[in-house]
Amino acid sequence: MPHSTVASSSLAFGPFTLDRERRLLSAGGEPVAIGSRALDILLALIDADGGLLSKDQLLARVWADVVVDESTLRVHIAGLRKALGDGRDGARYVLNEQGRGYRFVAPVTRPDGDPAASQPAPFTPTRARATARRIIGRDAIVDSLVHLLPERGFMTVIGPGGIGKTTVATAVAERVAQARGLPWVFIDLAPVAQSELVAGTVAAALDLPGSGRAAEAAMVARLAQVPTVLVLDNCEHVVDAAADLAQAIHQGAPATLVLATSREALRAEGEWVHRLQTLPAPEDGAIDARAAAGYPAVQLFVERARASDDAFALTDANAAAVAEICRRLDGMPLALELAAARIDMMSAAELAANLDRRFDLLTKGRRTALPRQQTLRATLDWSYGLLPAEGRAVLDRLSLFAGAFPMEAARSVAADQDLGRHAVLDIVTALARKSLLSVDASGPATLYRLLDTTRAYARETLAARPDAGEPARRHAEYCCAQLADTDSAWEGRARREWLAEKSRLVDDVRAALSWAFSPAGDLPLAIRLTVVSAPLWFHLSLPSEFLALVETALKSIAATDLAGSAAEVELLSAQGHALWHTRGPTTAMESAFARALQIAEALDDPALRLRAGWGRWAHAILAGRYADCAVFADGFQAIAQAVGDPAALQTADHMQALRHHFAGDQETALRLIERVIATHTGPVVANQANHAQVNDTVAAQALKMRILWLRGESAQALRLAQETAEAALATDHDLTICYGLAVGAVPVALWTGRADLARHWADRLLERARGRGVRFWELWGQGYLAALDPSVRVPADAFPMQVECFAAADAGLVDEAMLARLDQEPSTWAGPELMRLGAITGDPAERKARLHAALDLARAQGAGAWSLRTAISLAEPGRVREALEALPDAPGCPDRQAARALLDAS
Repeated sequence: MPHSTVASSSLAFGPFTLDRERRLLSAGGEPVAIGSRALDILLALIDADGGLLSKDQLLARVWADVVVDESTLRVHIAGLRKALGDGRDGARYVLNEQGRGYRFVAPVTRPDGDPAASQPAPFTPTRARATARRIIGRDAIVDSLVHLLPERGFMTVIGPGGIGKTTVATAVAERVAQARGLPWVFIDLAPVAQSELVAGTVAAALDLPGSGRAAEAAMVARLAQVPTVLVLDNCEHVVDAAADLAQAIHQGAPATLVLATSREALRAEGEWVHRLQTLPAPEDGAIDARAAAGYPAVQLFVERARASDDAFALTDANAAAVAEICRRLDGMPLALELAAARIDMMSAAELAANLDRRFDLLTKGRRTALPRQQTLRATLDWSYGLLPAEGRAVLDRLSLFAGAFPMEAARSVAADQDLGRHAVLDIVTALARKSLLSVDASGPATLYRLLDTTRAYARETLAARPDAGEPARRHAEYCCAQLADTDSAWEGRARREWLAEKSRLVDDVRAALSWAFSPAGDLPLAIRLTVVSAPLWFHLSLPSEFLALVETALKSIAATDLAGSAAEVELLSAQGHALWHTRGPTTAMESAFARALQIAEALDDPALRLRAGWGRWAHAILAGRYADCAVFADGFQAIAQAVGDPAALQTADHMQALRHHFAGDQETALRLIERVIATHTGPVVANQANHAQVNDTVAAQALKMRILWLRGESAQALRLAQETAEAALATDHDLTICYGLAVGAVPVALWTGRADLARHWADRLLERARGRGVRFWELWGQGYLAALDPSVRVPADAFPMQVECFAAADAGLVDEAMLARLDQEPSTWAGPELMRLGAITGDPAERKARLHAALDLARAQGAGAWSLRTAISLAEPGRVREALEALPDAPGCPDRQAARALLDAS
């Protein structure tokens, strides 16, 4: 505990003379052999002016920068007594009051005979240990507090343990003292075990005797006489006494500036509070060394890592791992320092991979640090130990929340029969005051959050409780309750609002499902939560992760009474949708929807039949089985008409439009899809028949642009493609973006000869698909790149519907298998074009006949674009002119340019 010292340079007691400046003890003019620490103890006891100094006070003053125990103090006290001859011939100097401390009992005078304590002594500015290093990421805060402290007079820096409160406070005090020519005194209250000892401890640091109220009065008088910058560090465990003392000094000695640090505000009159935040750290995602180096948390980690291993450097190779370390440790300076101290034994990647063991791993603190700051666990033990039993119980239960949560959530999970909801409200508020919860009041509802390290600690203590399963069950039930009403997800027109409100729950749902599926969990609850959370996973474009969860639920359902119930239909339907996005129209997708429809029909539930029936239709159309998809579309429409559900009827129209489009009836398809679009007055989301959560407006416009292009309205189609691509990208929803680009924008750009747009959109498509577990959408992007670049091959596992689109954009992608399939079902949307391409590459003797057949089919379908291409291939000017005149003008369209060139040459 660094402190101020009296200015008197020479003191006398018994046969001894003590020269403070020279640090020389002599007797009869001869130097006395005495150790440095023993001399420091002697000076401390003399400065107390006969007052008692506790062991903690002596340790803090003499060993301010070193952690030692009481045995070390006893050794040096013995050395001091030996040097003084304490006890010989009745001489007494140092008195030990058993269990209380030590005092110097011999009279002390100056050489001129005046009592040493008769004149007040000015303070000597103190240097605290934290200023020895550069302060990273706190310059703006220090600058602000340097400006504010003289204005306000009394401030407290608050924040959780290890956040750097002491470092900031000492830097501020030193700068303010230097700027104003004031002494400054740093008093660490951490060693003070009892509130009654606070006044005496501060008094001793100010070279004043006594304790309690008398010491407080003396301090106020002295600080009024000698204005000082006073730092009261670590007040949280003696907060009431520290508050009383700080308030008394602020009011009685207003020229003295009081700067306290605590894990909670002192709540004293005149106090201003500054909450210290963690150091900014990179968000999750790819990052290089240059970008990472811009974050203060990374800067601190790198500096301390270099102190541990001077060969360490931040590189592009380890930047992501360093960023993860800083992020997972919440940008907490102490935790970062402890982690960096391990860099000499493991790489950044290994350190990041082992952070789940953070309390075992982060134990290599500086030897000079306070004991509670030498390990991460010790820091949290200190805070946790200061809480009452109910506060510890609530903190443990709140650790179940994976992210931010509102007060209602806290009450739902933390309250039980012994701890009421009102009590939880008070305790949560208290935990926030003590910096164990962060608070975000920027939105419509105040949100609370545990730092990741605090959460990990509290989860450990929760797991050790015999009743740990009950709050875990309440947490899972809370998640269910929040997601159970999914009307706004499936049928409403507030998709963004629903997503914004519910998306924060995804980490909680993960945690709740992990517990519910565990041996100690609750399978029916796990299945129920899987069902109600399905919209959330698709909203967040996480079908791959959800697929694993829903398959776990399906494997478990036989062990419950839910087999053959509506819950199983919901699970199977959700599985089918997840399979679509992740693997495409596989037999597994077909089986999931078939089984779902079988159970739904047995239950005679129209809503469930719609859900499963949509899936049967989707599989058929994606697999290129257009005849089958017509049957399923008609079945769906019949049910929708029977129940009179407007959303289902709209979906039925959309299904029929797609069915007619792919079957080659563009006129009917256009009429139906325009009717669907006309009903869109906002960002319509998928209805209860469809888990896909692709934005309906984007999906409808993707179909319309295809129809427009096929009908020969290429300029309008391209304009719509650009608008829809922009709208899809604006949703920032992976599945919507993939659908809008893959089904609509990219092929239209390719067909209109805009390779630049097609490549740009294909790249955006792959950006959204790669690494997300949505292989079906990745296949689309790869196939379009093959159409753009002959050196790229179409993926071997592409599906028929995809291959049709790729081939329609590049004649080089037509193969024998495609032509054989065309013979079985020639009248599909791409039939005329594939017949044309097959004629060009096939038997020359059959070429003209096959081209005429393709032309006839194109005309029958109302596909003017295919008609023009086929007429050009026939090279018959009359046919070309006829096809060209049937289309609206579209300057720059490659097909029209080729047609005009042919006519000009004829």
